[in-house]
Amino acid sequence: ALEPSRDESPKVVIHGNNAMARAALRAGCRAYFGYPITPSAEVMQDMLEGLFYEQGVFVQAEDEIAAVGMAIGASFVGAKSLTGTSGPGFDLMTESIGLASAAEIPLVVIDVQRCGPSTGIPSKSEQSDLDHAIYGGHGDAPRVVLAPYDIDGCYRLVIEGFNMAEGYQTPVIILSDQWLGQTFVAVNDGFMKSDYNVIERKKPAAEETDGYLRYRVTNDLVSPMAVAGDEGFTYRTTGLTHNQGGAPAFDYETHQSLHQKRWEKLSPLRDRGDLVRVLGNEKATAGIVTWGSSAPFVLETVGQMAVEGELKVCIPELLHPLPHKVVRFVESVERLLVIEMNYSGQLYRYLRSQADLPGDSRPYCRAGGRPFSQRELAEVITEVVK
Repeated sequence: ALEPSRDESPKVVIHGNNAMARAALRAGCRAYFGYPITPSAEVMQDMLEGLFYEQGVFVQAEDEIAAVGMAIGASFVGAKSLTGTSGPGFDLMTESIGLASAAEIPLVVIDVQRCGPSTGIPSKSEQSDLDHAIYGGHGDAPRVVLAPYDIDGCYRLVIEGFNMAEGYQTPVIILSDQWLGQTFVAVNDGFMKSDYNVIERKKPAAEETDGYLRYRVTNDLVSPMAVAGDEGFTYRTTGLTHNQGGAPAFDYETHQSLHQKRWEKLSPLRDRGDLVRVLGNEKATAGIVTWGSSAPFVLETVGQMAVEGELKVCIPELLHPLPHKVVRFVESVERLLVIEMNYSGQLYRYLRSQADLPGDSRPYCRAGGRPFSQRELAEVITEVVK
């Protein structure tokens, strides 16, 4: 017979897609544009219901190109907007994400990853969109990339994502996946009742109408953004290289300064150590880095093996820009194992580009379609502990 539950605290039965939709509404999102695609469809369905009660705007677009364009347009006129998709749809959004980066328009995109490439296995998990999320598109277009690894994170990081998009006027991509998005769990509902700081975009003061410069260079490199249609504020915005007033300008100096502005304004995010979880023995010389839905399997295996005292585990929720805390972690160990569910070791290669990894570093990666088992993880974790 099953033992009775020892935890009598209130529970909510929920999956990651639902948690993300609820968080978007909590963050003040009042416009959703999307096209149904497995395994992100529940985000769209829940936003339809939630926005009905919030008197928001919901549009099922003809495709993902239209959906992301509508989301950018809604943000341009002042609404917190969201679009969600999976790998094939995320491909189609690439050019418009570059537009949001160049024009410095807040944008939040949820990518519930599945097996790829192409249509892959629509109903199975994989963590193979990381390269695309960080680097996808032409012309050095910076963006923020977040990745939850549990239900709490699905909720919290969507609110963080809207705060970052609004606060830094930049695209934010949130990488979930099929396992995290569609697996129902019964959890304490405290994370949905917590107090969360909700940030609004920086706006110009009323007296700034005279000579308003949409892309004025400020101390924090974030320019006050008037809402299109605000009385007295006239400006241009474009994906072309532009001057501080928004007018196209095709000289080298302007082009260089715009790149510097868009990249360097995100630099403070590298200090967000609160978006990096480190567990285990802080003095251990063996370390594991993992992310997304691989993390719970790694933590469970480490617990079953009872080797917490012999190694430490790092789980970054902010992947780009990479926090200094992650760099310090990988540079503090002598043996490093990076565990992720994609064939090419995308996080491992990304870490190599950002930090000096120890000589004894290696990935454990394989294609998705089947969750990690404790047995396979125990074998590779045993090797790094030894």
